[in-house]
Amino acid sequence: MGLSIRPATVADAPQWLNLVRATIGEHYPVKELYEVKYIGSLLDPACGEETWVAESGGIIQASISFLQPWGLKDNPVANLGRNMIRPESVADGSAAALLQSVNEIATKRGCMAIVRVIPTDNAQQILFEDLGYVCVGFQPLKHMLQQRVGVLFYVGGANPVLVTRNPLSESLPQVSELGLAVLEKLHIPGHLVVRDGACGYPLQTDLKIHDATQDDFELWRMQAESANPPVEISGRFNAGFGLLRLPVERQLRAFLGQRNDKMTAGMSCYFDEQDRCARIVDAFSCDDVSMGTLMAHVVKVMQQQANAVYTEVDILASAPCLLKSAEQLGFVPVAYLPGFFCRNARNSDVVKMVKLNVSYSLEKGEFTAHAKATVQIIDRNFEDQKMGLAIINLLRPLSMFAGLGDGELRKMARLFVQKLYRPAEQVFARGESGDEAYVVLRGKINIQLEQTAPPIAQLGDGKIFGELAFLDGAPRAAFAVATQPSILLVMKREAFTDLVRREPTLGMMVMRNLAQDLAVKLRGVNDALSGGKK
Repeated sequence: MGLSIRPATVADAPQWLNLVRATIGEHYPVKELYEVKYIGSLLDPACGEETWVAESGGIIQASISFLQPWGLKDNPVANLGRNMIRPESVADGSAAALLQSVNEIATKRGCMAIVRVIPTDNAQQILFEDLGYVCVGFQPLKHMLQQRVGVLFYVGGANPVLVTRNPLSESLPQVSELGLAVLEKLHIPGHLVVRDGACGYPLQTDLKIHDATQDDFELWRMQAESANPPVEISGRFNAGFGLLRLPVERQLRAFLGQRNDKMTAGMSCYFDEQDRCARIVDAFSCDDVSMGTLMAHVVKVMQQQANAVYTEVDILASAPCLLKSAEQLGFVPVAYLPGFFCRNARNSDVVKMVKLNVSYSLEKGEFTAHAKATVQIIDRNFEDQKMGLAIINLLRPLSMFAGLGDGELRKMARLFVQKLYRPAEQVFARGESGDEAYVVLRGKINIQLEQTAPPIAQLGDGKIFGELAFLDGAPRAAFAVATQPSILLVMKREAFTDLVRREPTLGMMVMRNLAQDLAVKLRGVNDALSGGKK
């Protein structure tokens, strides 16, 4: 029998199950996937999804589905999933014939296509790249199979859609390298101007945040439309759960932010039990201060209450304040999606941002050279997370870093180096010039006005000292001596100054905290000296 490319029907369920077992194995986390009746419901066109197969010799050799978007019908994206391809179908050309037909369908519908490929599936990477697809991102630890696996994002057929794409003239440093690489691969003309020092929305304000129903969220969002708020999040084309994006009823959670008597912002998300991830899918704001605080709250709730392994959100590239806020909260850009949001017949770029709540290391994969170049960019984006979580957790409660998000704490942590001091070893002497501030990682430090005098302060784990000379380079006002084996984190003024130039808002917050902390310490010293004189 010859090769047949055709839509799947309910009658294909037994053969499709054989394809699942041949490509996915017997251990997919959703056990219903191995029931013929359940598979029939997936292949039934009445479900709103469309599955195409390549059949040869009475056997389904390959299959791929047009996944159902959530809500939006004018989305310019054909979201392809459940791509299951037998190895022999790559060799005999049936997989390529299927994908070519699917590409032609997407093109006729005026859509570009996006597909996810597991990094260990080198054959699929080559297959999609040979058909003109471009690797635009890599998300580590995205799906749970027998163990966690990442995915590569491939985009194809973008050129017709990108004719109406809004050109992006500016970008933030944290997304620019990936964005520029993707635009170059897609042969999209134009250059991004990288603007540093952009301000995110404040992460701590007087906003009162309430749990809400989805109906309440929609009601307040409709009221906010009269103020024509900017669209910043695009998450409604992404539906389904797990690697195969199986249809599961979503339990949406909504949050509303209130300032005075007005609901100024809202955000909705849902939790994927299969992948243990939280997806922020929609938001609105009527002012310039609420969104950061609301996002910080949602991220915290989903991490603490749902124990989310990661949180993900798709943010328009034209929303620099929210992108910056996401970075401050510890999100990392993992994919750059040109033209993925459509409004008023104009397409805008989207940046997929992910906050991992577990330690990260690059998984082994059989990357093509094309995919590897993208993976290396994203791996560097996660470099800050490779710093010990112990250091991040140590810095978080310090008054010097009050109000900083995880992303900002990681930037601060990179400025510190570790030094070991033996018992009775001097950290610095009174009268010495200094440009370093210290945090006690482990041990005990005495602060003394004279070498033989009793200590005026004894500092243990997590305490900071040496800030005054760090700020102005003035001579040290006291001696600092280790009283037991101690490990200190040391930050030089020059390194901090360089960071402040790049991140003035971050620098302003740290300097404000330092000033407040020093004021408290100076008052304590004045009180101690006044008591001594009395």
